[in-house]
Amino acid sequence: MTPRLWVVDPSVIRPEDRGVAEILRDWPGESRLFRPALRPGDGPEPGSGYEADGVVLMGSALSVHDSQPWIAQLSAWLRPILSGERPIPLLGICFGHQLIAHLAGGEVVFLRSDHEKRTGIEYSALAGGRLLPGSLSLRVAVSHRERVGSIPAAYRVVASRPGVEIDGLEHERLPIFSFQFHPEAGPEFARHAGIDPALLDQELKEHAQLLLGAFRGQVLTSYKR
Repeated sequence: MTPRLWVVDPSVIRPEDRGVAEILRDWPGESRLFRPALRPGDGPEPGSGYEADGVVLMGSALSVHDSQPWIAQLSAWLRPILSGERPIPLLGICFGHQLIAHLAGGEVVFLRSDHEKRTGIEYSALAGGRLLPGSLSLRVAVSHRERVGSIPAAYRVVASRPGVEIDGLEHERLPIFSFQFHPEAGPEFARHAGIDPALLDQELKEHAQLLLGAFRGQVLTSYKR
């Protein structure tokens, strides 16, 4: 047996191949990729499929409030993980961050009154987390029109940006972590988001892999237990 890392890419327009590759960089075990929006029926099924040792839930152009069969199915599959019935390390990114908060009882709201998207390169202040202990300022890529507006019960805020107070969450007890920004972002993601790819500098790449590597390490540590 080897550790198994599952990646759920809920893209609705084009697959995030480069982002998946960044998430899986240097992963020593098995991996499995799901694309429930682009390939209807492709996704972990409620009531089964909990043999993963870690799960990463990526971003999507859709909202957690949208009525889509795959969102309902994915939500049903996630609930045992979020309740602790299936204590699998989980990392949510952007849409994943919002869906985790939404299912845990938090509020997801528009970032701006005109519903415009916020894109660019910013700094997120991390503090008080288990995944990345200490205080850090991460250079990150952002692209989102919604945000988590209230803290779910049993979670704490571990990252913030101006105007995005809940930029990162961690469960107080379970290995569940989520962030609004995109540590997996590469040049293709930047171009599609309207960000100059040249801004994805070495600092940003190092900070991105610091976070993604910390989660991969969390999965390996949990697996060895």
